[in-house]
Amino acid sequence: MDTPVEQQHRVYRTGDGTNVGAIGLGIYTRLTGADTKGAYSLFEYVVPPNLGGPPTHIHSREDELFTCVQGRVVVELDGEEHVLGAGDSLLMPRGVPHMFHNPFDEETRVVAVVSPPGLENYYQALSELPPGPRDMKLVAEIMVEHGLSLQKKPS
Repeated sequence: MDTPVEQQHRVYRTGDGTNVGAIGLGIYTRLTGADTKGAYSLFEYVVPPNLGGPPTHIHSREDELFTCVQGRVVVELDGEEHVLGAGDSLLMPRGVPHMFHNPFDEETRVVAVVSPPGLENYYQALSELPPGPRDMKLVAEIMVEHGLSLQKKPS
């Protein structure tokens, strides 16, 4: 009996992966830490026009590299606003407050490389919350469990 050959490569097409969408956007998990032998995770974010995006937050465990592949996206990183167009990238180091949104009239797609992996577990937990309005207490508990926190507004 032949032993199956381990898959060495794969082409990922737009929209491939498991959609664990949350907060009104599509979040496609393309590669998990298990797929990359613990090196990184890979996601595609599909951000509808005029979507507010997630609130300002901090990752204590992961660095994120955003590459805009379609449309434009506004990323606020440590209080500085950056507009990324197709082909532009921005590194968001762990520990630095950030958020993103699409204030434009066209859909935006962003490919995100996250290292080390694990953010896929956070997205999965969010996707398992009951439908309807978000219970922010539950969201905050999930965030803490996965090393994320909301940025507190200055008083």
